Amino acid sequence: MKIKLLTLALLICTLCAAQEALQFHVNLTGTEVVPPNTDPSVVRGDFWLTGDTLSFRVDVPLITFITTGATINGSALPGENAAVLFDLGGAGFHPGSSQGDPPGYIFFSPFDGTFGAGPFRLTGEQINQLQDGLWYVNVTSSTMPLGQLRGQILPVPEPSTWELLGTGGLLVWWYERRKRMA
Repeated sequence: MKIKLLTLALLICTLCAAQEALQFHVNLTGTEVVPPNTDPSVVRGDFWLTGDTLSFRVDVPLITFITTGATINGSALPGENAAVLFDLGGAGFHPGSSQGDPPGYIFFSPFDGTFGAGPFRLTGEQINQLQDGLWYVNVTSSTMPLGQLRGQILPVPEPSTWELLGTGGLLVWWYERRKRMA
C-alpha cells in the first residue's frame, strides 16, 4: 500500500511541475532566413514561459560567423518577416570545452548587468502568438545584418495526464507483480 501512495504522490508532483512552466524550443538555420542563405550552422535555443514571464537561452557557435545580435520577432509564419518584439541583449562568450564543444556566444536571461536580457513579461495576446508558433528568433552578423540564422519558436509537447497516470499505474502493477513473485 505504501508504494501505491508513493507512486500517486510522485505523479501528483510531476503533474504540478509539468504545469508550472511551458517549454519551447527553436532550431535556427540559414535556410529559414527570408531570403534563405547557405550558412551550415545549426543553433539551438530553449525558452520557458512561467505565468506571463518568458526566459530563454540561445547558444550560437562561433564557427562560420561572429554574431552581432539576436531578436525575437513576430507574429509571422515561416517564410514571412515580422517586427522585432524583444532584443535578446548582449551575448556572453564561452571559449568551448575539452569535449569538443566549439567556442560561441550565449544569449540568456536574466540580464546580469552586463550580458543577457529579460526575462520578458508577455501580454495575453503575445502568449497566444507564442503558443501558436508565430514567433521566431533571428540571429544577425556583420555580413548578414538582416539575418544569418532563423528559426520558429515551437512548443515542446508535454506528456498528457493520461500518459502520466498510465505510467504510474504500470509501475504499481510491475511492483506488485514483482513482490508476489519474490
